[in-house]
Amino acid sequence: MGTPFRQAGQLLFSIVLDGPAPGFEGDQTLEKASAHRFILSSLSFGVFLSSWKGKNFKYDLEFLLQGVSKFDIRGESVPSEVMVHGSSAFPIGLTPDGKAFFAGADFGQGRVIVSSHEAYLGLESLSTFMINAVLWLDKRRNGVIGVLPELNDDVCRLLSKSGLQCQLTGFKNSLSVFVCTSYNDAQSKEIQEFVAGGGGLLIGGHAWWWAHCNPGRNVMRDCPGNRILSKMGLCLLEKTVKAGVYKVAKVKHHGMASTQIYHFQDLLQHFAGHVLQSQQLGDYEQQFLKKFGNDCVRYLRMQAFDCDTYKSVVVLLTEIVKAQFPEVSPTHPVKSAKDHLLLQVGTELFRLCKDTDEPLSYLIIDTPRLSTVNNARVRISANTADNEEWISTGLYLSPGMKTNMTVPGKIIGKGWQVQIGCQTDDLSRADELKRAPVVFIRFPLEKETLQVWNLWGGLIYLIAPPRSTVSEMEVVVQTAVKAPYYKSGETSVSDWVTEIRKAPAPWAELEFENLIITLPSDLIRHLDRPDEVAALWDSIMRSVADLAAKPAKFTRKERFVADVQISAGFMHSGYPIMMHSTSAPDLVNPYAAGKSDFWGPVHELGHNQQRSVWEFPPHTTECTCNLWSVYVHEVVLGVNRANAHEEMTADKRQSRIKRYVERGRHLKDWNVWTALETYMQLQEQFGWDAFKKVFAAYHDEKNTAKDKDDKMNLYAETFSKVVRRNLVDFFKAWGWPIHSSTEEKLSSLPEWSDHPLIQYK
Repeated sequence: MGTPFRQAGQLLFSIVLDGPAPGFEGDQTLEKASAHRFILSSLSFGVFLSSWKGKNFKYDLEFLLQGVSKFDIRGESVPSEVMVHGSSAFPIGLTPDGKAFFAGADFGQGRVIVSSHEAYLGLESLSTFMINAVLWLDKRRNGVIGVLPELNDDVCRLLSKSGLQCQLTGFKNSLSVFVCTSYNDAQSKEIQEFVAGGGGLLIGGHAWWWAHCNPGRNVMRDCPGNRILSKMGLCLLEKTVKAGVYKVAKVKHHGMASTQIYHFQDLLQHFAGHVLQSQQLGDYEQQFLKKFGNDCVRYLRMQAFDCDTYKSVVVLLTEIVKAQFPEVSPTHPVKSAKDHLLLQVGTELFRLCKDTDEPLSYLIIDTPRLSTVNNARVRISANTADNEEWISTGLYLSPGMKTNMTVPGKIIGKGWQVQIGCQTDDLSRADELKRAPVVFIRFPLEKETLQVWNLWGGLIYLIAPPRSTVSEMEVVVQTAVKAPYYKSGETSVSDWVTEIRKAPAPWAELEFENLIITLPSDLIRHLDRPDEVAALWDSIMRSVADLAAKPAKFTRKERFVADVQISAGFMHSGYPIMMHSTSAPDLVNPYAAGKSDFWGPVHELGHNQQRSVWEFPPHTTECTCNLWSVYVHEVVLGVNRANAHEEMTADKRQSRIKRYVERGRHLKDWNVWTALETYMQLQEQFGWDAFKKVFAAYHDEKNTAKDKDDKMNLYAETFSKVVRRNLVDFFKAWGWPIHSSTEEKLSSLPEWSDHPLIQYK
């Protein structure tokens, strides 16, 4: 990560195929060295242009949009975005930023229309469009429309208005149009042949839920709907489209109005002309470059190497990458949308590349040669709860370096993965890049021996899926670079000082009782007492658990990971907690604790402790996490809250309260530091034990209230019962929407009549 790129010169990508991609049948691969190998050689831009002849869809759109002025897709249904990538495919319903939710295509002699949610097939507000759709698919045959029985009766009733006969049935070749969902690909080949032979297909469904349920799987290749649709030039994406009302674009000579249409193949032509022939990009092309880059990555992930169109696109993208690949590093940041796109595409092309030596020599420069170890044996143990867990190996791969790994058969096909790289933030939305948008990669463990690599290099991890238990499992890594890796209870200080901290990898890890810190190795080369760092963080993490009323041993160790650039803020919570590399030195300096900014790291640890049952977003999102910052500073670091953060001085606290009261105590103004005052006043009166008991009470809380007002009332009730005082007047003084029913429940408790806000009445 952070290694600059240079222009790729005469790059030749060699892609080894593991076999035909699902949905793309064929025998056009070449066999070499017991593997299917397709060598991508130079292909002129002109040849591609002559092979792509986009159809004019003006008359199709006029027919489909007859009597339709808008698409009303409001409601609870969450649609996927549809990627329109085939030359015979076209968008029908689009958001202003070019995301399709209805699309169609010619395929062979037949036609297909995809709806990005199956609920839309029977939606009355879309009835005109759906009737137009089945008539367009029927091609005036006046045949039978077969509707999958799993779809509700509304679909049959609505489509019957077309005048065509509707019938609840499974797929059969005698139908004129088959209406189904995208969730079953058992008959994908038969359906494709049906459409190619002249039949019509109206298919509805999304891919986001499948992606959620199948982490690590390839949506473009493996999602059932895409096994049917990819060959037809359409794909359902894991990305969603916001439900709403969208105007129908005006149909012009070349299809829709140019301000509305986005088409992958069309933009590919223009972008190739820009890079390879210095043609200017218009406002339309510039507007969609970021989306186009994301779609290029998705398209490449179809891995349809036996499809001529796919191969042509891969070759063209390779030529584009060869021509103008940018450098990217903290000293050479990338700012243009074009260079963003090239970084994305180059990374994905390398991901596809099995024979990496040739492209690597052109893509990566100034990579130091690090000494390696052979057949490194790593023992892995895991006992995961409800979330996946990263398991460190203490090994590293240099940029582009490949290695073979051998893992026990008992974890094959059970959701385990190998991950190369720990900087997992996706920077695709950033305007300026100090590193490539995505610099990590995962490989599913589907066989006992696999080859892994990453263009950007990175530390090697095993990813254990939720609810997995293994003990002392041996993993063998054929060739890798040792990383400085300290583990409490296993690594001695003497071994660390004399040998381990000198390991050549550029990234180091310190693993403690409840926390793992990943940071540049330069920051630990002179760390003499990792045990003292461990003692500090063990105390901090135990106090985090203590305030949360949880066991001292975390079910999953938290992680801090440093990076040259992160996706949001100065730091951000999650797994891992991400921070800028410039913030990392203080984490491993126990003498800086209480003197430097420890508020930020503990603030993020507090974020990871927040629970929706006692959170009231947006008011408390950046508030309650600070309870842990205050607690750790006072209990562990011995720093009074007034000195822990500049916003916690007595003067600033008092002025905030006064300002809030003067402005009318409106909940819209109750945020961040102002909101924290409510909790600080409770703590200063009732102590930290009250908070621990409140959090403990919520562990067993069966109340399922999701409404913010209801949750605030439950919190007021819970805190009152814990401290055995009626806090209604206090919370009302802070502008909380306390219900009369809550007042009644707490009426028997003695009132807190001298609370701090009483002076402002």
